[in-house]
Amino acid sequence: MEKNLIISAVHGRKRVALCENGELVEFHIERDFGQKIVGNIYKGQIVNVLSGMQAAFVNIGLNRNAFLYTGDIMVAQEDVEGSGIEKEHPINYRAGDVVMIQVVKEQIGTKGARVTTDITLPGRLLVLMPSVNYVGVSKKITDEALREKLHAFVQENKPEGMGFVVRTAAATATEAEIRADIELLTQTWENILLRYEQTEIAQTVYEDGDLIFRTLRDIYKEDIDHIYINDAKIFREVDATVRRLTPQKKGVAVLYEEQEEIFEKFGLMDQIDQLLSRKVWLKNGAYLIIDRTEALTIVDVNTGKYVGSSNLEETVFTTNILAAREIAKQLRLRNVGGIIICDFIDMVTEEHRDAVLSELKQWLAKDRIRTTLVGMTGLGLVEITRKKTHNEISSVLLQPCPYCEGDGEIHSCDYLSFKIRAALLRLFLDEGINGALITLHPTLYDYLMRTHYFEDLLEEQWAGKRVYVLTDPLVHMESFEIQPMQGQIFDLPDSAKLLC
Repeated sequence: MEKNLIISAVHGRKRVALCENGELVEFHIERDFGQKIVGNIYKGQIVNVLSGMQAAFVNIGLNRNAFLYTGDIMVAQEDVEGSGIEKEHPINYRAGDVVMIQVVKEQIGTKGARVTTDITLPGRLLVLMPSVNYVGVSKKITDEALREKLHAFVQENKPEGMGFVVRTAAATATEAEIRADIELLTQTWENILLRYEQTEIAQTVYEDGDLIFRTLRDIYKEDIDHIYINDAKIFREVDATVRRLTPQKKGVAVLYEEQEEIFEKFGLMDQIDQLLSRKVWLKNGAYLIIDRTEALTIVDVNTGKYVGSSNLEETVFTTNILAAREIAKQLRLRNVGGIIICDFIDMVTEEHRDAVLSELKQWLAKDRIRTTLVGMTGLGLVEITRKKTHNEISSVLLQPCPYCEGDGEIHSCDYLSFKIRAALLRLFLDEGINGALITLHPTLYDYLMRTHYFEDLLEEQWAGKRVYVLTDPLVHMESFEIQPMQGQIFDLPDSAKLLC
């Protein structure tokens, strides 16, 4: 299996795609100018204590106070064995108390960030938990002999009074690499303690890395064949890191220098578009309907065009098996968090129900994010919980629809600008094309002008090219038309405006 990471850095946005044999399996977006707070550590101050809820509100310098709940522990006991962690600590704080807290869930909608006092520092091979004294091993490492070996080694080499969780990546690491991770995390924690004493209240003590850093820490493993990057600076940073992490592998990081948009080149644009679709087709003609509500996500399985070949029970079973695989894939791709209810088609035999649950569990195990499969009811409803930290992909790629006053959603201006950019890059590969006329909605034009979206292309790739815009309020906000222009003299409408 060919496994690649595709990294695109365009106009202050970083996009990372993990692909297996050309198929998108993970997709992440981060804005350079956005506020990234998950994993950050703050010197907070208790503002209000709700004794009846065993919770408190904490000022950490954001526009909304963070929420500290008694059960907020970042690494849950069921994720490791032999931890001895107590899942709840009483809220013994009073208003005005100063505390060190870490963000475990970013601000979503009107809700403030969720925080914990149980600090964790993830490394590539280990997770440091400075407030507890134990060693745990990831359940995804199933070899008992290896588990015992890793447990014993970390126990012997860790500082007294600190805890560590051995991550899955440590299964193939050397003892020297594990020891280096212990030393690095321990030194980081000592620096955090020192900075905490020197930092003002409601200020950041420690910032987790950006998307590229987290990708190399959490996603990159030896089974990654190549990392394609379209930015020279990021390429140099990634190449240096990869050479250090896997010195035995050569040529992993590749600088992408072609004019065509990198996601277009690797056939990812259509796959990303499908992440926004409510309907997801299965290979046999059946389909899923994925609906989001404020409290949960609902997935409905339908036979669609698939009528089977033998009997109803086999038709339903085949559809549900395919649906189980696709549901696990879509939850991971869309970064769906919280409660998920899956309405499988009713099956008569218990054997078939067990097989579908087993298939779903097997595919959910591929997810890096903690996911719990609760079970199936007699009606075929399956409850899943998936840890929620960052916003779903749809919250970045979609915006409220102005035509139905917020009852629906359309593509965001940022995402539409990215699609226009990719289309223009593809168009200008033809040396005979010297210009383009884009017809689009005024709102999208205003966004392009306000953000200077194509500024980075003017001096190099688009030298000598001209892009004009014709705005039309009757054009749907998601629609745009690009007309290529040849020669040096363009016949343009009077209302056309020069974009670049």
